[in-house]
Amino acid sequence: IIALRAELKRKDATIDDLRRRIVTLETSNDSLEQYQRRNSLRIAGFPEDENEDILTRTLELMNTTMSVEPAITAHDVDRIHRVGKKDGGKPRSVIIKFATYRARHRVMQHRRNLRNTTHFINEDLTRARSTLLYKSRLMKRQGHFKDCWTHDGSIVYKDNA
Repeated sequence: IIALRAELKRKDATIDDLRRRIVTLETSNDSLEQYQRRNSLRIAGFPEDENEDILTRTLELMNTTMSVEPAITAHDVDRIHRVGKKDGGKPRSVIIKFATYRARHRVMQHRRNLRNTTHFINEDLTRARSTLLYKSRLMKRQGHFKDCWTHDGSIVYKDNA
């Protein structure tokens, strides 16, 4: 029995060590995944049309509605497409990957111009960070802190003090 208890202790220690390594690897993986998304944004509020030219519609939104200067061109966009499955009446979000971080930054600087529209532009966050931001916004509504937002993939909080 003593030998079995010693063996059990060793296995428990191994399990604890492996759990710590998993957490470290998950954190590292999330950071790498977020870094890959650094040039991407998500746009919500575009109604879906058959045979739509989402690039033209998005450029019009950025250059006309948002007044981004200098204007975003097709050369500034690496990829653009809708994400997710079609869900009846709700339009899917658009994900846009810019060729440079500077182009993405110009759009983010002008996104306040969308305040009185049905469009929203947000950073493209990993699933873990998106979940954390959602929970943070719930806590904000409950009065735990004054505000929360994202900046370059990091979630930032403003304390009540």
